[in-house]
Amino acid sequence: MTPQTSFDTLLEQATGPAEFAAAFMDHLGLAGIFERMDIAEDEITRAQQRHPDASDRLYHSFKLLIPTHERMEYEPVYRSHCRELLDRVAARGDTRIGTAAEVCCALHDTSLIAPLRSAAAGLYFRMWRAAGLPDFPELVPASENHEALEGSRIDDHESETRRKLTDPTRTLNKVQCRGLHHGERVTCSLAPASTLFDAVDAGAAS
Repeated sequence: MTPQTSFDTLLEQATGPAEFAAAFMDHLGLAGIFERMDIAEDEITRAQQRHPDASDRLYHSFKLLIPTHERMEYEPVYRSHCRELLDRVAARGDTRIGTAAEVCCALHDTSLIAPLRSAAAGLYFRMWRAAGLPDFPELVPASENHEALEGSRIDDHESETRRKLTDPTRTLNKVQCRGLHHGERVTCSLAPASTLFDAVDAGAAS
């Protein structure tokens, strides 16, 4: 007989979907800093394919993709965080407010301290689904039940939680592009009209 894993034990102790989600988050595999850098670059490339008109802004968005919670060492959580921020960059949205992944991480921590109340549990399920995290059997029916009963309260909780997770420094302000992307000369919409390389070219031609 296969010995029971610690994850199986956690799931047996879970008393509802919120506890199941917390157990799942606690059992996630972790990735190191270089893996996360590769993930960030990969998500930028994917975002550029989705939003070619925003390619320059997306290229310079790497600095926005700093993990904000230890659970972001888990690839799907971090990818979700990156995806949402990059889609906001493409849409010229506010990158400062909390992402669905950040809300999930915050609710995960809260659920370890005390059971989540009904609307908070509903927010957890809504954000889990919005983040595109792995499904589990109880997720969809539990989420739909909470939405039907307390959708407006969940809306309020979402707005408030995202606001509380706001990072005022997470912006693309003061981007400095010298006309190079990955070492290649480019015409970047965020570069000054005249770059250092333009001056070098002009000097070489004279």
